[in-house]
Amino acid sequence: MRWYDSLRRRAEIAYVRRRGRPASQATLTAYLAEPGGPRSRFGVTVSSHVGKAVVRNLVRRRIKGALDALPPPARPFRVLIVAKPAAAAAPYERLAADLVRALGAS
Repeated sequence: MRWYDSLRRRAEIAYVRRRGRPASQATLTAYLAEPGGPRSRFGVTVSSHVGKAVVRNLVRRRIKGALDALPPPARPFRVLIVAKPAAAAAPYERLAADLVRALGAS
């Protein structure tokens, strides 16, 4: 079982993108917003600028795998992770390192 829930509603994703503090890295940008409940909530968006469906799904799975490998934070928060086109060619290790740096910088 994952230690986080997913951002699912369009309004909540828009809120986090609008109100969250951005932390940009080479392969992704993370927007961190105040918690909306007792558990952390994450959303991952990968636009068509990254690549075709197979590439987008690969990037999404790699980012979620990197999230699963992280320990739960001390306090809950809401995060939207937006993949950049450079994420398509990046290996898992690079995406995981950028994710850790982005979450640490937020």
